[in-house]
Parts: sequence; structure tokens; C-alpha cells
Amino acid sequence: MSFKITAQPLNTIIVATHIEPPFSNIVDGIFIGENIDIAHALAAKLNKKASFVYCPPARCFALLQSGQADMMIAIRKTETRKQFLQYLEPPIKIQKLPLQFYIHADSKIDLNSYEDLHSLNIGVLRGASYFDQFDQDTQLSKIPLTNYQQLVDMLLKGRIDTFLEREETITPWVDQKVYNTQIKIAKFAYDKTVGSYITVSKKSALANETTLLSQALKDLSDKGELQAIVKKVRN
Repeated sequence: MSFKITAQPLNTIIVATHIEPPFSNIVDGIFIGENIDIAHALAAKLNKKASFVYCPPARCFALLQSGQADMMIAIRKTETRKQFLQYLEPPIKIQKLPLQFYIHADSKIDLNSYEDLHSLNIGVLRGASYFDQFDQDTQLSKIPLTNYQQLVDMLLKGRIDTFLEREETITPWVDQKVYNTQIKIAKFAYDKTVGSYITVSKKSALANETTLLSQALKDLSDKGELQAIVKKVRN
């Protein structure tokens, strides 16, 4: 899938978006999902419109870093990203579901602790951040891939030993029968809660409006509109 950025009017927010059902997807050429609805709701609070550009995660961050995109939805806060992004408060949600490690059902691998990762080839989404210890561990063998489908396919073909992600993100990418019979979840998981934020590029004109954006986001949260979006999409 290709992506293209065209000039947008000043009242339009360009939102860098990667495919992650049910949070963001493209169906019949239209962006849909939880993150899409949140972006529309936030933009409307400032009498603006949201325009979405598809990009793999690493490319999305590059667009934000250069100022070619204004915003990205549902991002983990890291020190590296804070160099070129501003984070709106409050977080749109606190992610409580654990990061699971997936292995092939026929695998003899024992993945019971973090230390067990050091002997494995681990698939990761290029540009993604998982948790600090993992992100900063240069001793791990990490295989960067472009999207979730590649992670699943590489695992099933035996080209990686494992990959990590939350279950709700992975299940849309794999047939349910395959998921139940060819993939298993390792005993080790990362289960600490983490905030999920809306970010604004420091090179965007929106960088001067982050106080207003945070106020608008808080208003959406206080009035239950954010929770209503999540409930609607999940149902």
C-alpha cells in the first residue's frame, strides 16, 4: 500500500496512521476504527478536520519528525520520542492488557522468563516501542518487520522464534483456526500498565496549540465521549 501527502488547509490535522484493527483500518478506501474516531472528535473540538495518511509505524514517526504529519494517536511515551513529539494529557487510555510472546505451536522453545529471550530470534514491528528493558537491550536478536501480518507469517514459516504484542492487536491478522492450532502464547509476558497518548509533532503548526488540544482532550474524557468511542468500536 502506498502513501502520499498533499498540502492541506490550516484547519486540517494530518494524522499519521498505521493499520492496527480494531484501532485503525482502511475499508473500501475509508479510514475507520477507534483511533480514527478519537482524532475526528478531538479535531471537531477545535473546529478542525482530521485527514489521515497511511504509513508503516517507522515511516509514521519519520513524518512526525519532519513535520510532514501533525499528529499520531495511541502512542507510548519514550524519552527518544519526546525529542520530536509533544504528548497531550491526559492519556487516552491506560493499557492493562499484557504484551504476550507468541511461539509456534510445534516449537520446543521454553520462554518462561526475560532471560530466555537472549537465545531467540524475535520479530518486532519496525519503529514500535514495547517496554524499556526490551527496547534498550542490544543483546537481543531483533528482526524488524513492516507490519503485523509479516510477524504472523514469519512465525508460522519458522523464520522467527517469537514476536510480542497484545492479543487484541494480533487476532485480527490471523485465521481463528490457525491461531488456535498453530500458535501458542509463552508463559513469559510483560504485564505492567502503560499510558497510551496522542502526540503532536514539534515541527507542526499544531505545536503552538497543544494546551488547547489537551484541554479539549480532557473535556472529551470528562464528558465520557472517549469512553463512548471505545465502547462503540469494541462492540
